[in-house]
Amino acid sequence: MIDQGPAVDAVGSIVARLAPHANALADHEYDWDFAVLDDPSPNAFALPNGNLAIQTGLLPITGMEDGLAAVIGHELAHVIARHPEERLTQQEFARLGQFAASLFFSDGDPATQAVISGALGLGTEYGILRPFSRTHENEADRIGMILMAQACYDPRAAPQVWQRMAELSQGLPEILSTHPANETRMAQLSSHLAEAMTVREQAGCPPLPGPSS
Repeated sequence: MIDQGPAVDAVGSIVARLAPHANALADHEYDWDFAVLDDPSPNAFALPNGNLAIQTGLLPITGMEDGLAAVIGHELAHVIARHPEERLTQQEFARLGQFAASLFFSDGDPATQAVISGALGLGTEYGILRPFSRTHENEADRIGMILMAQACYDPRAAPQVWQRMAELSQGLPEILSTHPANETRMAQLSSHLAEAMTVREQAGCPPLPGPSS
């Protein structure tokens, strides 16, 4: 786990900007926390209690601002829409609770680091690449873009990030296989843009420059 540096600062800043808007949409206030994990795989995940983890391998794909906000917004959206609760059994909740405690409240000793390393597989199962239903994914995409807009990020970055993730998945084994088809997802993301841009304008955000790249 990385304790300081540009990646930690970037994630912390984004979580701080998105969290109030996520809590405003949620049915209760989450105490959002995050960790940046030094892992080359492009992954992120959120636990049902509001703990987030971002792996460093994701950062070359997202960058450190709007694209990263798209991913974090997507993960916050899964939590506030209670998608994890719909998928997890009571036993899995207990296991995730133990993992969250080891990850976010550890003293960094070797034994704890081993637990964390062993648990990183949860990222693929429960995080950004988790096989949520297509309905869940589309809902999280939309809510995430709304959160971005309310926090004055550029929602246009969201379709671009997921396009890059889709392209990357072609070289990895089934990383997005249970998500909507790439073409469908890009079309759905693009269909949410007009709403997100209107929300951003209504939030009183500064005007955006030309097309996002």
